[in-house]
Amino acid sequence: MCGIFGIYFSDHSKPVDREMVIAATNTMTHRGPDNSGFYINKNIGFGHRRLSIIDLSAGHQPMFNEDGKIAITYNGEIYNYRKIRDLLIRKGHIFKTNCDTEVIIHAYEEWSFECLQQFNGMFAFALWDRNKESLWVVRDRLGIKPLYYFWDGKTCIVSSEIKPILKTGFIKPEVNYNVLDTYFSVGYVPGPETMFKNIYKLLPGHYLQLIKNIFQTKEYWDFADVSQTNMPIDEAKQHLESLLVDSVRKRLMSDVSSGAFLSGGLDSSTIVSLMKQIGEQEIKTFTVGYPERSDSTDKQYAQIIANKFNTQHHIFHLEPDDFFSSIKTLVQYSEEPVVEPAAIALYHISKLARKNAIVLLSGEGSDEVFAGYFLYQLMNRINNVQKIIPANLWKMFSPAKVFSPKMKYNKYLDWLQSPLETRYQGTSSYLTDSLKKQIYSEDFYHSHDDYLHRTFSHYFNRVEHKTDTINKMLYVDTKTWLVDDLLLKADKMTMATSIELRVPFLDHRIIEFVSSLPSSLKVRNGSGKHILKMLMKQRLPQQVIEREKMGFPIPVKKWISQEFAESVQTILSENSFDFINKSYANETLSKLKKGQEDNAHFLMSIIVLDFWAKHFGVW
Repeated sequence: MCGIFGIYFSDHSKPVDREMVIAATNTMTHRGPDNSGFYINKNIGFGHRRLSIIDLSAGHQPMFNEDGKIAITYNGEIYNYRKIRDLLIRKGHIFKTNCDTEVIIHAYEEWSFECLQQFNGMFAFALWDRNKESLWVVRDRLGIKPLYYFWDGKTCIVSSEIKPILKTGFIKPEVNYNVLDTYFSVGYVPGPETMFKNIYKLLPGHYLQLIKNIFQTKEYWDFADVSQTNMPIDEAKQHLESLLVDSVRKRLMSDVSSGAFLSGGLDSSTIVSLMKQIGEQEIKTFTVGYPERSDSTDKQYAQIIANKFNTQHHIFHLEPDDFFSSIKTLVQYSEEPVVEPAAIALYHISKLARKNAIVLLSGEGSDEVFAGYFLYQLMNRINNVQKIIPANLWKMFSPAKVFSPKMKYNKYLDWLQSPLETRYQGTSSYLTDSLKKQIYSEDFYHSHDDYLHRTFSHYFNRVEHKTDTINKMLYVDTKTWLVDDLLLKADKMTMATSIELRVPFLDHRIIEFVSSLPSSLKVRNGSGKHILKMLMKQRLPQQVIEREKMGFPIPVKKWISQEFAESVQTILSENSFDFINKSYANETLSKLKKGQEDNAHFLMSIIVLDFWAKHFGVW
């Protein structure tokens, strides 16, 4: 795992400053503490920070082909690189190393851009072809590895992180006001935008190409049009098992020590079980606990799995002080404000794990593949009721017996009547229009950009031909929430501690296969992940299979309303966010402290944005 940087001037007479490339690249030392390398050739410059995982003695980057006319800086793992390497050798290619970086170069020479269809893995790379004077920049299918870019018509900068782009001095940090409403609505910013004005994310499954000043992006992979199959569940289980076993086996490929994050839930427990099935003898597992919660269920369930599979188990106890002081660290490394408290736990557990392992497997992505969130079922029920109840009868209808009893239906009646494309904005969405009227200042409420709606409409339009409501939502979440919240958190927090995280559930073959299955194999009897549960029924304890989703839970509500209430009050009083109704924010904190209302998510949004703004100096 590594950090990559590249800069290109469309004016060939403008040379790249080597010291600037070095300084920018070295802002990512945490992504690659083992080695660094640089390539400067007139108007093109590459930088690389390396975390050595495979072929430790070789693999120095940037790497070149035989005549030095193709250069690459690369971050990630091509898990099937040995198979591709053997194929290329049979075609006459000669290799100097045993690493996957060189495989990319030769694959590009053999198949050009079509080489991407050969790769199974997580990756982001920039490749310079001096013969064609072409810069080719690629991000993996699911967006597991981050890739940012800046392009102003003359200068193109690409990087694994945002800090190197800012370090060049070609762009100053400015807030992107067009996505503020999106941030408060869902707690993150879906690509291609970021919270920084004029800095973008290359979308998953896309590449960009730049020849002179001709800039274009193109999608090379998607799964919106995967055909649905009616495969019997026993056959589907067998095929899924084959894919999962192969995915885990591939992701255990490493020349350094490995292990797994373990929350004691179905997803991480499945990964540990498959590691054992494959033949891993000494499995290292890591989880988080909280000293003030002696009954912490995540610790208990994780211990059950650790005992069952005889793992070398490690527990990190997260103190309240660690939480608040770590928000600065969260902002520093995530670079984008993300309302994801679990990221803090992930950072600390990664620090603990780094003493024992360098490569870790995680159950990330399973919920978006197998429909693990209850919200999918709720939205599907609403759609089904809309089909049988005429719109003019909704006002006389009380849906409380059909939907979750936790909802205040009079308040959400308009929302309940709206189409899925308008109603559903991801699993993290919580702001209705009526709430926005209270939270935002009047000017901002009437003028904010509707980037969120445009983004979700774009992805819903891609699957409008599908009749399966749940599969539609899974597609949209995979393109938004998964990549720009969960995977961003996973990559940034683990790489901050020089850990390589691998996510077996997000093998693109699994995505394609499971998306072809009807949602009846994913959701059944009010429970998600049906096919995965059936597959693991004889391998995991029943209480783990039926356990309510927890992940790495953090008592944010308690810490904000009690331990750090005074600090939160200071932030609310001193920040200069003129787009927020400060009276409402203060009232929210007061109600939270009294236990009258839980809107800790909104307060966390303000806290994270405040830390982010101060750290990067955007206000």
